[in-house]
Amino acid sequence: MVNINDVAKAAGVSISTISRVINQSSSVSPATRNKVMKVIAELGYSPTASEKKDRKKSNKLIGVLFPDISNNVFGRILQGINSVLTPLGYNTVICETNGELDKEIHFLDVLKNKQVEGIIMANVHIPEEHLLWIHRNNKPVVYVCQDIPEFSLKIPISSVNMDNQQAICDMVHFLYNMGHRNIAFIGGPLHDLSAGKKRYQGYMKGIRECSLNTSQDLISFQESFTIADGYEGMHQIYEKSSILPTAVLCACDNIAVGAIDFMYDNNIQVPEHISVTGVDDSNLATAIRPSLTTIRHATFDTGIKAAQILLEYFASPSFTGNAFKLPYQLLRRQSVKHL
Repeated sequence: MVNINDVAKAAGVSISTISRVINQSSSVSPATRNKVMKVIAELGYSPTASEKKDRKKSNKLIGVLFPDISNNVFGRILQGINSVLTPLGYNTVICETNGELDKEIHFLDVLKNKQVEGIIMANVHIPEEHLLWIHRNNKPVVYVCQDIPEFSLKIPISSVNMDNQQAICDMVHFLYNMGHRNIAFIGGPLHDLSAGKKRYQGYMKGIRECSLNTSQDLISFQESFTIADGYEGMHQIYEKSSILPTAVLCACDNIAVGAIDFMYDNNIQVPEHISVTGVDDSNLATAIRPSLTTIRHATFDTGIKAAQILLEYFASPSFTGNAFKLPYQLLRRQSVKHL
């Protein structure tokens, strides 16, 4: 029996394009529409009722949950989401959660009542409460900048992220190649599977691969990813370490800015005395001096991919989702010194 995946493969287009043709979307070019319709006729494909949606019954709303809408990382992702969904007539309902679980569950229920068709969200962690909500309500959810934990129940869930562990490992190798042998780490909470735990694991992996030594005196975990956390993390390393590190690898740009702020207050010059790196390539990375060496990952393309995944869910109820990894880029700037 021919299904929508067979048609997409034969036509050389995505499942979402096939769905748009079936539903007579004006966003598909005449040439593409003709090619798809020709393949449909050749294969004898007949869309199911779930694939051939009544467009008038769809309210075409997508929920977006972000912890901090002022963060330009999430702004870039939202632009990518809208670039895909807006031309198709979808509107986004944006909710700010501050990374608080109670708010996340509350807004998920609000979005359900608004009858959104799917949800894209970024959050500090993915608790079982989220997974149970998705299972009960059967709403497709795409996480951005997070990895999906193991869960026994089948739920419509996907993720779009970078390989956090390998990215941080690469940063350790970069610092090693720049001559650094005493590298400290300031991280976020380990209950954050992606930006917390995986980035710490990447630091330790890089330390091992470069045959370096580290100690608890050179590692500081913070409760969040704010500038204040970076300041406190650097303060802890400064107080505990008998010998200051030559470089500090920070789990995000905000933490790196806080660490640099502490060093400024204590007459430690960056990068002359200590080099500093971050992750995110936020607006702060190029606004501060010295400009910050960092890893760019959550981009416009992240939002595009997340939106495309939702369209795959809408087009094919059998779509099971997946964990998608997007490329990242290490950006060398002024905050790292070659020893």
